[in-house]
Amino acid sequence: MAFGRKQLEMLLENTPEFKNNILGLDALEDDPIPVKLVDKYQHGKEKNKNVVEVEPWEELEPMPEGEVRIMTRQFLYVDGVEVEVCTNTNGKYFVRHNVYWWIMHRQKNPDPHYNRIIENLKNRVDGLPTIRWSGYRFRFETIVFEEDDVEVESVLLPLTMFEDLIKNDAKPGDYKILEEIQNGEYKSKPNDNVSLKLFAWLNSNLLFSLLQTKNS
Repeated sequence: MAFGRKQLEMLLENTPEFKNNILGLDALEDDPIPVKLVDKYQHGKEKNKNVVEVEPWEELEPMPEGEVRIMTRQFLYVDGVEVEVCTNTNGKYFVRHNVYWWIMHRQKNPDPHYNRIIENLKNRVDGLPTIRWSGYRFRFETIVFEEDDVEVESVLLPLTMFEDLIKNDAKPGDYKILEEIQNGEYKSKPNDNVSLKLFAWLNSNLLFSLLQTKNS
């Protein structure tokens, strides 16, 4: 709790013992660490080193029963790896769980029950070295892509979560390869796993940089 100057003057007037017992008591005129919502993808803008960056929560509210979620999509290609990115009407970007499963397990349509999609996604998020996505409510929902009228049922992962999962789950066990990637010396081979290729690219890039946005 912080007091403004008038509040502090009133407090000291009513309780003068504070002034004697707490030396250097003063009013807080400015917030020393201002907190504000920022767009992590806004490039070229000067950043205040004293500002704590808070990313907005990207979870979508459930659709009313019987309704579908209307989205658009575009396909990105990273070192030959295809990544489908979906855009909601509020301008937030998501990746369907099918994309994650195909890249990590070579399955494009995993069975929701046999592969325990929801449970596995929760476990993968719990294994991330960040609490950012803790409590995210994974759920299947019907999605319609308006540009080609395709209807699918899928679980939506925020784009940043998808990147976090790939960077955590696709990390190579071979230390030599990992060192090459971290040093920028890795060069992919035709037979390399798609997960390795995407992991290497994400080591120094963001998928957002490839997106066609309304302003691009």
